[in-house]
Amino acid sequence: MHLQIITPTGIKHDGDVERFQFTSANGMMEFLPGHAPMIAEIKEGYIQTETEKVECGNGVVRIENDEITVVCEPAYALGES
Repeated sequence: MHLQIITPTGIKHDGDVERFQFTSANGMMEFLPGHAPMIAEIKEGYIQTETEKVECGNGVVRIENDEITVVCEPAYALGES
């Protein structure tokens, strides 16, 4: 699958992944190759692949034909104490 994560500050990821996991409005979701087309809301948190963990604000994700596009806000509060 090809994953692209886009924020107002730039592209945070652009490459192939084997799995893609994120927090949606309905809880944790995971995409694997061959997933049915869909659009979902992303809640602020982390997007995780098999090798990377990317901070992401609220946004949307679209998957179709193993192409995943995420458009999200920057993650403002993550990692702050």
